[in-house]
Amino acid sequence: MAPDPPNDARRSVRDEEGVVRPDELDYTASERVAELSDGRYVVATDNDNSPSIDDPDDADDTEERGQLARQQMARYLSDRDTDYGFVLTAAFEGEVGHHELLSDDVVTAFGNLASWYVDQIDTTASKTEALGILLLASETRVSYPTKALASILSEHDLTLDDSIGDLVTALSDDGLQIPPDDG
Repeated sequence: MAPDPPNDARRSVRDEEGVVRPDELDYTASERVAELSDGRYVVATDNDNSPSIDDPDDADDTEERGQLARQQMARYLSDRDTDYGFVLTAAFEGEVGHHELLSDDVVTAFGNLASWYVDQIDTTASKTEALGILLLASETRVSYPTKALASILSEHDLTLDDSIGDLVTALSDDGLQIPPDDG
């Protein structure tokens, strides 16, 4: 709903009912209105009767806008009825990307986030290979349950009687993929 016009706004007399012409809405004489640029105005809606116009180049203003954006995103996510969610804005080599996910499944949320991240970077590697490289290069320690090794051995038709050399040979073409394809 639009705010009521300020008391000091000039009123024009209209002879007809219906549509209001732009020249009949002249708020520019009011101290509650400040012009941003040609045809763009800020109207104070609070009781101090003067709009505040911030300089977009002001570093403090940038920090304040960032803090406000974080608060708004926190409110946005907390209003959603899901267990896991994120709203991201990230810079990748000068380009800005945006991504959002809301889910009740932690695995879906993390997998979606990691896959989106890899999609944003410039790589010739496959998505799965790029994810592995990123985790290794970031020195992020990952522990897998022992049963993950059993599924890899099964995927390559290896048994406990096969040697480590047999495992290395089986993995030489595709590398170690955990979990293996459902092939």
